[in-house]
Amino acid sequence: MRATTTPAPATAPRSRTMLWTLTATHAANDFFTGAVAALLPFFVLQAGYSYAAVAGITLAATALSSVAQPVFGYLGDRFGMRWLSLAGLLVAGAGVAVSGLLADWYLAVWVAIALSGIGVAAYHPAATMEARAAGGGTSGAMSVFSVGGNVGVTLAPAAVVLVVGWFGLPGTTLLFLPAVVLGAVYLVATRRSSRAARSAASSASSPARAPMTARDDWRSFAWLTVVLAMWSVAYVGTSAFVVLYSIDRFDAPPEFASLALSLFPAAGAVGTLLGGWLADRIGRLRIVRIGYALAVLSILGIVLAPSAEIVIAATAALGFNLFLPFAPQITLSHSYLPNRIGVASGLTLGLTLSLGGLATPLLGALADRGGIQLVFVAMAVLVAAGLGLSFVLAERASERIPPHDPDPVAEAPVAAQ
Repeated sequence: MRATTTPAPATAPRSRTMLWTLTATHAANDFFTGAVAALLPFFVLQAGYSYAAVAGITLAATALSSVAQPVFGYLGDRFGMRWLSLAGLLVAGAGVAVSGLLADWYLAVWVAIALSGIGVAAYHPAATMEARAAGGGTSGAMSVFSVGGNVGVTLAPAAVVLVVGWFGLPGTTLLFLPAVVLGAVYLVATRRSSRAARSAASSASSPARAPMTARDDWRSFAWLTVVLAMWSVAYVGTSAFVVLYSIDRFDAPPEFASLALSLFPAAGAVGTLLGGWLADRIGRLRIVRIGYALAVLSILGIVLAPSAEIVIAATAALGFNLFLPFAPQITLSHSYLPNRIGVASGLTLGLTLSLGGLATPLLGALADRGGIQLVFVAMAVLVAAGLGLSFVLAERASERIPPHDPDPVAEAPVAAQ
């Protein structure tokens, strides 16, 4: 298959108001993912949970969410159901909100967090489809939407410490506020956008062109999924082991070593924005390959680092480089499955990322046998493999995207082609 790097032009009308609204709801939705992680120490300290018990809560929040996302993506393709973005946001918030009230009953907490994870899963495919329409299908717009999730995860720990530190675990009820406020903003914005779209359609002098369609390219999408799996292992593996690596190899204080975990996602947010902007100008696959190549060098920088300070700097560089391809990979998945945008979004954002989590125990076993440094060597090899496999992929021009009409209530079910 001959690879090209011609940027896919966006031909759909855009709605900046809707894009920024969706970015804000994405921040609120992923806020609850970050909140679950931040609540775990409080369940241990205030409710007496064991480490095994909080690990079970983590499983409820992440594994079920990852597996459910492709299912919700299929439902979105088959029946429309754009209202799932609002419903998912509210369910995600409600699950976290009631978890602290139920702290004395572990099974109830597990179910509440599992429901929150399913709400997160329901939100992503539907909201990604809306962001794609609102942003005209560009990688730059998708990068803006994606960074909303980074912001939400980043803000969650401080909010949890504030409310639970002040009110105890029952204070989790206050964490529902972002879902309520931004859910209301979303409803207002979608109503206005829907009225504007209908008004424009009724005053148009010529009938709207029907969107051009293309066949779904499952073979290319499968190869892209394999490439994303390599990305996922590097992302999850770095998050899990980089602090332990600095402590084990350089005897760095935990507080100092933990700086890497703050810089990694922060640099990733910058990389996401720049990668989307560049992909619209020089081509998605170029950015994917550049990002993977630089990520390999960054991981080798961690492996060969002479000090903990260099490990932290290399980790920040890895976050930036690893996220350069993030938005282009999402829009590329959409171009491969133009008739299954929900499924493409669910697999790209959900199931694929869970593969990194499944690989983490294997990386842990490797660390036990050969040291944590060997884990980063293995991740460098995997990312290099992802870089090599990216040359199997070819750019595909995006089909014309239908005008944005995101009313989650008035939307009628539509059947996928």
